[in-house]
Amino acid sequence: MRFQYLLAATVVVLVTAALGAVIVNDQPTDTQVRTLRALYAIEPPFAFVDGDGRVTGEAPELLRVVARRAGLGEVEFVHAEFGRLLHGLELGRADVVASGMFITPERSRRVRFTRPTARVGSALLVRRGNPLGLHRLEDVAGQPDAVLAVIDGAVEQVRASRSGVPRTRIQPHADVASATAALNDGRADAFALSDVSLQYWLAGDGAPDVELVMPADPALTENPPDSGSPAFAVRLRDEAVARRLDAALDEYLGSAEHRALVAAFGFGRRNLPLRGTGQ
Repeated sequence: MRFQYLLAATVVVLVTAALGAVIVNDQPTDTQVRTLRALYAIEPPFAFVDGDGRVTGEAPELLRVVARRAGLGEVEFVHAEFGRLLHGLELGRADVVASGMFITPERSRRVRFTRPTARVGSALLVRRGNPLGLHRLEDVAGQPDAVLAVIDGAVEQVRASRSGVPRTRIQPHADVASATAALNDGRADAFALSDVSLQYWLAGDGAPDVELVMPADPALTENPPDSGSPAFAVRLRDEAVARRLDAALDEYLGSAEHRALVAAFGFGRRNLPLRGTGQ
């Protein structure tokens, strides 16, 4: 009987030790390969899927580089509509958002942003000839019948409201394709988005019936109010992940390799981020 008790106790100890080893080894270290899950939405040139089915763009390609440098492993991308990115992050569908999301006070209450990864301005896409004379969001507000297309959840949606555009004349869309379609078929009079996004779309689409209205200061030399800072976002509790990404970004951003990487997506020297973090 005593032998059986000792045998059972020994088995319990061995099983407990084995489980403990599994639990310890389940925690990734710098030398272990893990997968970093990243949410993205289709918004070229920040994020999109190329002809070979690869998730690419300024944000995914940059994340691949800095994740490796930070010892966070390979990146697996998960698609979501832009307006659902933060919700998906909060639900645990992914570890990071990599989709050119701008830092705002409202979003910063929900997620921890890394340091800015770029600097871009706002612009308007209008029909050829700009028949309503729209150059700013305030111009849209001043035209009683003008309808503004935006990406649902994007910073331009908030800026339009603050500029006086009534909510009834702000038309949210899931992606660039649906917003530009609304402009082309007359359901919207203007489409507000970042300048790099609209320039990239025009360069690839060659749309003859629309034109781009750039901000008053396209050089962004003084970081005007309509410029924005996109960044990666993680959950508030994942401070350690954010710090590792920040450290890797600090070393990489502005380097010759970084400039060459993002140049393919229409980002130039004027789009290099200002110093500082998202917090």
